[in-house]
Amino acid sequence: MNSKRHPEQPLRRMTRRYDRLVNSWLTVAAIHFAVFAFAVCLLDDYPIYVDGLFSMATAGYFDQAAGIDGVLDRLMVKSQQHVPGYFLLLHVWGKLVNWSPLALKLLSVFFGITSLALIYRLGRSLIGREAGFLATVMLASLAFYNIWYLPIRMYTMFVAAALLLLWLYFRALRSRQATRAELVLLCLACVFFVYTHIFSLAMLCGIGAYHVFFVAKTRKWFLISGAFLVAGLAFLPWLQILIQGTAYATGRAEQAISALGSIDLLWAITSLGINSNHLFLLPFALAAARASKRDRTAIALWVILLVTMAFYAIVNSELGVIDFPRTRYAVIVFPLLILLLVKGLEALPRRKPVLLGILVFWLASGVLFQRRVGAGQFVRSYNTLPIHLVERHLGDDFFEGDLLTGWSDGLNLYFESVVYSGVADFYFAKHGVDVAIEHTYELGKNDDDSIAAMLRDKLKGRERVWLVYELDQPGRYITLWQDALHVQLESCRTHDDIQNVSIVLYQRSSCD
Repeated sequence: MNSKRHPEQPLRRMTRRYDRLVNSWLTVAAIHFAVFAFAVCLLDDYPIYVDGLFSMATAGYFDQAAGIDGVLDRLMVKSQQHVPGYFLLLHVWGKLVNWSPLALKLLSVFFGITSLALIYRLGRSLIGREAGFLATVMLASLAFYNIWYLPIRMYTMFVAAALLLLWLYFRALRSRQATRAELVLLCLACVFFVYTHIFSLAMLCGIGAYHVFFVAKTRKWFLISGAFLVAGLAFLPWLQILIQGTAYATGRAEQAISALGSIDLLWAITSLGINSNHLFLLPFALAAARASKRDRTAIALWVILLVTMAFYAIVNSELGVIDFPRTRYAVIVFPLLILLLVKGLEALPRRKPVLLGILVFWLASGVLFQRRVGAGQFVRSYNTLPIHLVERHLGDDFFEGDLLTGWSDGLNLYFESVVYSGVADFYFAKHGVDVAIEHTYELGKNDDDSIAAMLRDKLKGRERVWLVYELDQPGRYITLWQDALHVQLESCRTHDDIQNVSIVLYQRSSCD
């Protein structure tokens, strides 16, 4: 009898440890702290890209004396395709915390951590405590979502707002009677959500479809519907401006050409939402089976997910605004995918030991996705030389009229936003330094003689030139730049103590 029980003891011990892990608030708090610490450690690793400059300029970074009216004016005049929620909050954040780029990045980190807390709360209330833990771990280690903790953009806020709305909606729906406080909070959450990003309309359609076709038409149904109606009325003042901005958002021919087709878009969103590992499609089948057995939670999640994704597919087929890098517009789909995954995992046999293995597999998939795809496909400053560190390191050594030259395969330093000029101006205009960092994609279209002629033209008449390049970049370009520089300038000193970057000063006069 004892011999039969003995093999089960390790499994029981593992199950008890798993239960303690899942049920402890300390574990969830540790996940939040680990993600926060990881994001903060990376805050200064990447320069600001043009989208971040746009956010800063719109919020008032370059005109801090202007108030909220200035934020709204800039959007209404120069960027009518955006809604103002994030930019207003960024303005307040800058006023209260600090206007430095690092401090402004922390707002995205704050909403990223908030989204983890909200998916825990939502998963726990809809499915169970274990589901809240699993959903938190999965969102915290979703590689594509982690990219958006650092740019000065609204995407973590978008996810947090979506989760807040879902949580308050289901809370009001499942309470015995929706109280006045619940309805007010639901209305405010809906206003917050719709003013965060224009594609909030996708999930609102999903929630609306579920609410109309699958919820009993009781007095509570009408009260909740009224809360959504009031939120819709609160959005009307911005609707006319948004319609005017549609022409700009849909009028760029190059964007329409690269836009994903409906099937490709849906497949891209799904792949990004499961760490690009299609083995995780199996739990979706299990969640679908649950829905077919009249599981109310599974039905709700499936209806909202399918209508939301259909909205993206239909809008993109008509307007052509989402290519692969712009799949970030669909980040609100990811919590729905994760919650359905978790719901499907409930159907696994001998679930608890298996779930530990699945979590490890999820984490490994995220790491592999990060290494294979790379964040630089979505945020170009993640895949370039750290130009901000170069400026900080050499700021006191620059002379007016110096030239900074080299090459990179990521950040476009010259692309200008409608509100502010390019990244190069942001970092180097105050020093009077000219910047000529060439993009390797464009260089690759030319032969060596053409590149050499281009370099001779850029170096003509220069007294001091700084050559900057990443140490692991192609040696072909090193040779071309060095040959062109040595014709008229002398190599003086080298800096090699900046993240994988070499900086060499060339000047016409003696190095002494």
